[in-house]
Amino acid sequence: MPPFHRPRRIELEYQRALDALMRSWWKAFPHSADLETIFAYLHNGGGERVIQASERLARAMVTQTAVQNAVSWRDAARKSSQGKRIYDLLRSEMAGPVGGVMRGLVSQHAKLVRSLPQDIAQDVAGQIATRQMRGERAEAIAKDIGSRLPGIAKSRIALIARTQVSVTAESITRARAQNLGANWYSWLSSEDSRVRPSHRKMDQVLVRWDDPPSPELLVNEKFVGRYNAGNVFNCRCTSAPIIDLDEITFPAKVFYRGTITRMGRAKFQQIAA
Repeated sequence: MPPFHRPRRIELEYQRALDALMRSWWKAFPHSADLETIFAYLHNGGGERVIQASERLARAMVTQTAVQNAVSWRDAARKSSQGKRIYDLLRSEMAGPVGGVMRGLVSQHAKLVRSLPQDIAQDVAGQIATRQMRGERAEAIAKDIGSRLPGIAKSRIALIARTQVSVTAESITRARAQNLGANWYSWLSSEDSRVRPSHRKMDQVLVRWDDPPSPELLVNEKFVGRYNAGNVFNCRCTSAPIIDLDEITFPAKVFYRGTITRMGRAKFQQIAA
């Protein structure tokens, strides 16, 4: 199968860029202010400077991810009987559906970066209410919250970088695959001790892009939604598009009609037609 790797380097670069943006924003933070002023600052979101920076960071991340993803597709093209078609689609994709997906991803991620301060405000609102009910003075709470906000932001930035770079990579893989007519992929886990049980269950399972599973329900865990590989928080899984059936060893595990079943080549060709 083609090596559609998780873009770890891009994830780290994106996290560093978000950290730098937030550090520059914290320099003007009113650390000695009252709670009302702190919340007003957070909800302001940093103004025009952060808006412009968010667009620039989002575009850079999506572009870098798309370039790395194209390397995987070119590698797949060299090994595939559809090599020329893959190369042709890569050259013309920005004018078609893949370009639309990438533009949508830039807009989506820029909005997420811009909303980061407001999201932090929501995170700390519950903590403040609890402490006020315990009788703590507002001045003491404001001072403590102000000192801890950079740390709160850092943990949230790490989650954003991990999740959104993965979602971007998988969204671009899917758009390119479906543009090629490759409607199925193999779900690949990281195959290490950190893989959650539900995703270990999905390892090397063939999945149709438009019929994603709920991995949690498959192992009797709490439902968190139906999603494709790499499209949920902290997921390190990747998708390998099925370009040629010769890449698959049959019988193969297939997610079909809400369950995982072993299926021979003839049966799979029948449902994949």
